[in-house]
Amino acid sequence: MVIVNDHREGDHHLGNKHSGGSMTRRFARNEQQMLSLAEKILAARHAAPGLAERLAGSHVTSDDRKAIIEVIAAELCERGFGAESEPSAYGHALERLIDYLNRPKPTPL
Repeated sequence: MVIVNDHREGDHHLGNKHSGGSMTRRFARNEQQMLSLAEKILAARHAAPGLAERLAGSHVTSDDRKAIIEVIAAELCERGFGAESEPSAYGHALERLIDYLNRPKPTPL
């Protein structure tokens, strides 16, 4: 099981909202974890060739993004819920991944 947004004791030293450099590193690490999870799911579910590579290279089109989210959503429906129909830890990670993929693109300065 992969947990995307883990928080462990001791992580607090990485920074807070006032220390931009460490927050940037934490964001980059979380972003890399999200991309890694997406790539693993795309490979395991035999998604269209090239989707994972384009995602990793940040060269996804709107149609690519929709296709990737559909694959992640299918994974969530099939494996992301426990016996009580509540999201498992893996399900929560998949929900965060979908949110991450749906986030608005930053506007260039």
